[in-house]
Amino acid sequence: IFGADSTDAAKSMDAAIAPAITMNLRWAAVLGNHDQEGTLSREGVMRHLVGMKNTLSRFNPEGVEIDGFGNYNLEVGGVEGTLLANKSVLNLYFLDSGDRSTVWWIPGYGWIKASQQAWFKQTSLSLQVNKLVICHHLGVILTPCTFY
Repeated sequence: IFGADSTDAAKSMDAAIAPAITMNLRWAAVLGNHDQEGTLSREGVMRHLVGMKNTLSRFNPEGVEIDGFGNYNLEVGGVEGTLLANKSVLNLYFLDSGDRSTVWWIPGYGWIKASQQAWFKQTSLSLQVNKLVICHHLGVILTPCTFY
């Protein structure tokens, strides 16, 4: 989807996601460190993903100052007709792992930033309080911390 072997990032993403779309499956994606290395910017990649059929992918929450473009959470609800209906039984967190390091003494790719950590913590606490149920959480990230 990126790099010298891909001359059209959008076309490559379409091909990669085509099986899920063909089977009419709902799907979600998160940005990794290499996504800007093709013919689209990081924002362009996320715009393309968000516009695809059956996607659950999202841009950052509105009104939140947060690094990256694809930081969002998806709540998986309980089964209708049970005590867990209309409650989050699983929260999936998608965190954009960034582009390149912006710290001169740490070469290589980027990592999860403090603004993303703060958003994750606030969102997690808010969901637990608002739903009045302890649920499972799963983070989807590619590069969680700095390289050493």
